[in-house]
Amino acid sequence: MKEAKEKFSIIFVCTGNTCRSPMAEFLFKDYLKQKKRSGDFTVSSAGLEAGKGDCITPQAVEALTTLGVKHNPERKAKVFTVGMSLDGDLIIGMTNEHKERCDSDNAISFVDLIGRPIPDPYGYNTQAYLMCAAQMQTAFDKILEIADNRMQN
Repeated sequence: MKEAKEKFSIIFVCTGNTCRSPMAEFLFKDYLKQKKRSGDFTVSSAGLEAGKGDCITPQAVEALTTLGVKHNPERKAKVFTVGMSLDGDLIIGMTNEHKERCDSDNAISFVDLIGRPIPDPYGYNTQAYLMCAAQMQTAFDKILEIADNRMQN
């Protein structure tokens, strides 16, 4: 069982960490703020094939802005590391392939959560990003439930 003062770590994972996973990170932080649960968690994101220095896409920034979600438009991509796979209390892949490549017993995917993967919107318009955001948000109550259950065990 985790010490009371230690925060539960949630990591969202996709391929490049410029579209889906950073959007999930900012959206979930906003969700936790609304639930008044921000203090219980650390939320981050990473990419399995992220390019060092790559920025969040303009369409992701526009989608988050449209949704009124606080974000960092200068955010740089982070590479998913072995340390993250060991330290993440809950690792959430956008697809089953992402989940498997995380090589962690703590990894699940959006397929496990909502019955389908989150499609990659890279190269598409802001509307595609907004559709991805809406799909991710349908899983947030279940993610919080899973996290709460794991914190108690």
